[in-house]
Amino acid sequence: MLRAIGMQRPRIARTPSPCSSYIRSMATQNKSTIPKPTRRLEKYDASVVESGWYEWWESQGFFAPRTASVAGSSESSSDDNKTAVSKFTMLTPPPNVTGYLHIGHALTASIQDSIIRWRRMRGESVSWVPGMDHAGISTQTVVEKKLMRETKLTRHDLGRAAFIEQIWDWKELHGDRITGQLRRLGASMDWDQSFFTLDDTRSHAVKSAFIQLFKDGLVYRDTRLVNWCCALETVISDIEVDYEDVSGRTMLNVPGRLKKVEFGVLHDFAYKIEGEESQELVVSTTRIETMLGDEAVAIHPDDSRYTHLHGKYVIHPISGRRLPIVCDPELVDMNFGTGVVKVTPAHDPNDYACGRRHNLPIINILEKDGTFNANCGSKSYENMNRFDARDKIIEELKSLGAYRGKNEKHSMRLAKCSRSGDVIEPMVMPQWYIKCDGMAQRALKDAENGELVFHPDSAIKDWNRWLENIQDWCISRQLWWGHRIPAYKPVFESSERIELAKAFGPDLGDGPWFVSDSKEEAASQIQQLMEQKGLKHLKFDVVQDEDVLDTWFSSGLLPLSALGWTGPSSGQLPARYPTNLIETGTDIMFFWVARMVMLCSHLSGQVPFKDIMFHAMVRDAQGRKMSKSVGNVIDPTHVIEGISLKDLKATLEGGNLAQKEVKRSQAAMEKDFPNGIKASGADALRFTLVSATQHTRQINLDLSNVTSAQHFANKLWNLSNFSHTRFDDAKFSTTVGADTAIAQGLAAKRSGDISLVERYVMSRLADTVSKVNQGMLDLEPSVATDMVRKFVIQDLCDVYVEFCKPTLFSTQADALKKESMLMVLQTCLDASLRMLHPFMPFVTEELWQRMLPASTSQSESIMNSAFPADAEFASWRDEAADKDMEIALSVIQASRSLRQSHQVPMSRPLPFTLWTSDRSLLDPEGALQQSHSHLIHFTRAEGSLQWIDGSEAILGSAHEQAMSPSTAAVHVISPQLKLFTPLSALQSSPEDSSSSVLSSTPSKADVAKQQQEVKRLTKKLGTVRGDLEKLQARLVRPEYLERVPENVRVFDAKRQQELLAQEEHILLALKTMHN
Repeated sequence: MLRAIGMQRPRIARTPSPCSSYIRSMATQNKSTIPKPTRRLEKYDASVVESGWYEWWESQGFFAPRTASVAGSSESSSDDNKTAVSKFTMLTPPPNVTGYLHIGHALTASIQDSIIRWRRMRGESVSWVPGMDHAGISTQTVVEKKLMRETKLTRHDLGRAAFIEQIWDWKELHGDRITGQLRRLGASMDWDQSFFTLDDTRSHAVKSAFIQLFKDGLVYRDTRLVNWCCALETVISDIEVDYEDVSGRTMLNVPGRLKKVEFGVLHDFAYKIEGEESQELVVSTTRIETMLGDEAVAIHPDDSRYTHLHGKYVIHPISGRRLPIVCDPELVDMNFGTGVVKVTPAHDPNDYACGRRHNLPIINILEKDGTFNANCGSKSYENMNRFDARDKIIEELKSLGAYRGKNEKHSMRLAKCSRSGDVIEPMVMPQWYIKCDGMAQRALKDAENGELVFHPDSAIKDWNRWLENIQDWCISRQLWWGHRIPAYKPVFESSERIELAKAFGPDLGDGPWFVSDSKEEAASQIQQLMEQKGLKHLKFDVVQDEDVLDTWFSSGLLPLSALGWTGPSSGQLPARYPTNLIETGTDIMFFWVARMVMLCSHLSGQVPFKDIMFHAMVRDAQGRKMSKSVGNVIDPTHVIEGISLKDLKATLEGGNLAQKEVKRSQAAMEKDFPNGIKASGADALRFTLVSATQHTRQINLDLSNVTSAQHFANKLWNLSNFSHTRFDDAKFSTTVGADTAIAQGLAAKRSGDISLVERYVMSRLADTVSKVNQGMLDLEPSVATDMVRKFVIQDLCDVYVEFCKPTLFSTQADALKKESMLMVLQTCLDASLRMLHPFMPFVTEELWQRMLPASTSQSESIMNSAFPADAEFASWRDEAADKDMEIALSVIQASRSLRQSHQVPMSRPLPFTLWTSDRSLLDPEGALQQSHSHLIHFTRAEGSLQWIDGSEAILGSAHEQAMSPSTAAVHVISPQLKLFTPLSALQSSPEDSSSSVLSSTPSKADVAKQQQEVKRLTKKLGTVRGDLEKLQARLVRPEYLERVPENVRVFDAKRQQELLAQEEHILLALKTMHN
C-alpha cells in the first residue's frame, strides 16, 4: 500500500450556504428591528400565542452562548471572553436535506431543546449547533427520479458536473423547509454556527481525516465481496443491510420491476461427472440464476458417498465448462440435502470464502444494474436481468434433462438494502475500508471506564455486542453526490501494464493508488515512485477515484468538524471540544454514535462527548412503523397548525411514491385522519413527545395525547387569568424578576401567621423543583414533565387555589392574609412557568411577560431567567405541613366518597363527625384544627364538623353507638381516623324530613343497585386481602430487615396501614348495607 507524503488545502468548487435565506436575513437585523410581542388575549389560542416570540428571541441573540452566568443576561460574544461560566455544547443530529422533518425529528428537537433551555436558564454558556446532512444516497436518488420524471434523462446523460449542479440547485430550493420546521417547533439553536456536511469547512475536515487515517494505516483498499444494491448501483455497509425472513414460496415486490419476484423456493439441478455420464451430483439453490457463475461443486472430505469423486470434475450443463470437485468441510454439511454444494465465489459470502481457500477463479457475472455480462458463459443471457433469467434458466435445464424439481416450503433469510428495499447482490469489487478493531476496543474500554455514560444504561449491552463483533467498514460509495475520495492513480497505456505489474508485483491490484490532498500532489508522488522503480520513462495520466465517501464518514467527524476543526494539521482542537452530550434515536447507535466515538477519539485523543442519550422510536397510535407508503408519516407542522384531509392527501402527490402507493397511502389517511389533523400548537406537541420518553422501546403517538397537552396549556392560561384578576382586585403588585421565582417579602411571612395550605403548597413546590432538576440532570425529561404537570394541576389548582378562594373572594378577609396568599400564588405561578418553559416555551413566555412589573426592561425574557434551584426552595420543605394537609384532603375525599356511595349531592349539607385515636390531630396546631374551616367548607358539613377523641372513648358509650354500622355510614381513612354520618341523614329527604325512607319498601332498582354494590365491594375486599397477605408474607421474611432499603421499608409500612384501613372500610360498608 502506498502512503501520502503531503497535503494542500482542498479546492471547493462551490461552497453552500449552511443557513436558509431566512437565517441570513435575520442576521442582518439588529435588536430593535423586531419588537417584543405585546397583546392581551382572554382565551388561549396557540396560533396567536406562538407567533412572534421566536423571531424576537433570535433578534435578541438569546440563542448564542452567554458571556456570564447571571440570569437574565442576554449578552453574548466569543468563547475567549467567557470566564468561570460552565459550558454546555451539543450537536443536533443533522437531518437529511432530502425533504422535511417527520415526527421522529420533532421528538429529537423537543428533547434536545428542553435540555438546552434548562441549562441556559441555569446560567450556563450554551451552544446548540444545528446542521444539515448532504445524505448522499437519499439526495442523489431523489434528484435522479425528479430528473427522469421531468426530462426523461439519467445522470449519465447529463454528466457528473452538470448533475451535481442540479443537486445543489435542488438543495438551495428545499433546504429552507427543514429550518422553518425547526423554528416552528421553537428549537433554540445557535443558527450562526450552523453547518452543511458538504460546505468548505466540513469538506476540508473530511479530506484531512481520510488522509490522516490512511497515514495511520487504518484506511486501506481491498478487493472483497461486498453488499451491492442494483437499484442504487452502489455498495452499502453491513449495517445498512436488513434481513427479511421468508417461510416458503413468497412473492415480493422488487424496486424497478412491475411483477413480483418469487422467493423461498429451493431448486435442484444436476451436474454430470466428467467422463461418467451415468453419474451426477445434485445441488440445491434458492438463487438458480447464480449457477451461471459456478466455479466448482463442493463435497465433504469424510462423506463416503463421494470418496471416489475426489479430484474429479463436473461439466456445467449450460456453458459446458469443466468445474472441479473440491473437498471443503467448512462449507459442506454432509447430513444436509445431498451433501453437495454449488460454489459461486463472486456472488455468495460462504462461496467466496471457499473460493479463496481453494484458489478458485472469482469472476463477476453481473453488471452494476443486475444484468448479466459476458462472463456468464452464454450469449443468450447477456444483458438480461438477474430475476428475468431465473425462469429461462429453469426451462433450459429442463430441456437439458438437468432440472430435478423444487421445494416450495423452504425457509430463508433475504438480505435487502435498507435504503431502497432491493435484494442485495453480493459482488466482488475493490473498495476502500477502515480498520475498526483497534478503535472499537478503545470505545469498549471508554464505556467500561465511565468515559462514556449511556442513558438508559441498558444501551451498553447493545454497544458492547456490536463493537465486540465489529467488521471493517466499507466507506466507498459509487455515487456522485458526496465527498469525493482523495485518492488518485496513474493511467498507463495497456502495453505498459505488463512492465508495471512486474515492478509492483501482486500488490498492484487495481492501482497503484495515491492518497493525496490534490491531483498535482498525487502526480508528484507518482513521478517519484516511478523513478524509484526505474519506470521514469513511462508516461501516465492522473485520475481521481470516481467514488465518494459513505455519508456516515463525514457525519462521524461532526463533533470535531461542526466546531470548526479542519483536520490534524490545524494544530489544536476546537475550544468547545469535547461536547457534553449526544442525544438521538437507538436506530443510529451504530451508524452514527459508535462511529463518532471511534473516529473522533482516534483523531483527537479524547472521547467526543461523555453522555449518550437514546430515545425510543416513534410509531403511530397502532404501534406501526411510520412509512410514507403506509400513509402514517406525520409532519410536525401539520399537528402544530392543523391540516384538512384533502390537503393531507395532496402532500403525497408529486413525490417519489408510485401512483399505486399514493392511492394506498391516501386510503390509509382517510381511515386514520377522517377529519384531518386538528391544530394543537407547538407547545402541546413538544410536551406530549417529551412526556412519552420513558425508557421504552417505542413510543406510540396518539394525537389525542397532544389534545390533552393542549388542554393543560389552556389550564395554565386560566390559572394565569385567575391570578391576575386576584392581583388586580387586591391591588397587589407582582415582584417578578429574572433572578428568583420567590416573591419579594415572602420569606419574612414565614415567621408570621402563614396558613397550612400556604406551607403545604410551598413544600410541594420545593419537592417539585428538586425532582424536576434531578430528572433533567439524570437525562429523564419525562420525569420533569410529569412532576410539574402534577404540581400545577393537583397541588396548585385543585388544592391551593380552591383553598384560597374563600379568603380571596371575601371582602371581610384580613388584608395581610390576602397579601400572603397572593405572594405564594405569584411564587407558584412564576416557578411553574419557569419549570415548564423548556417544554412549552411559547405559552410560558407569553404568560411570564404578563407577570413582569411595568418598569421591567424590554429585553427581559423567561428564557434567560433563573431556573428554580433546589437550594433556594429547600428551606420551604415542610413534612409536617405535607402530613397535615394529606390528612385534611383525605377527610374531604372521604366525605365525597360517602356522598357518592349513597347518591347524596354536594348541594345538600350532611352532619359529619370525625373519630380519631390520634390526639395530636385535635391539638390547636394539629391537622384537623388548622384546616377546620376548610373542612367544613369542602365537606359541606351541616353546621360545624364534629369530632370524637377516640383515645378516651368508653366502651358502650353514646359515641360508639352512634358509629355503629346499624346507625351510621362510616369511611375508614386510616385505623386512627374515621369519618361517619348518620344513616338517617343520608336517607332523609330535605323536602319531607318527617317521612323516613327506612319505613318504606325499597324499589327493585334500589335493590339491584345495592346488590351490585355489594358484589363490587366483596370483589374489592378479596383483592385488598390478597395484597395484604402478599405484603405481610414479605414483611415477616428473616432477611427483610437486612436486605430491603429503608425507604422501601417505610413505603411498605405505609402501604400496610392503607390496606388495613381499606379492609376495615369495606367491611363496615358491607355491614351497613346488610343492615
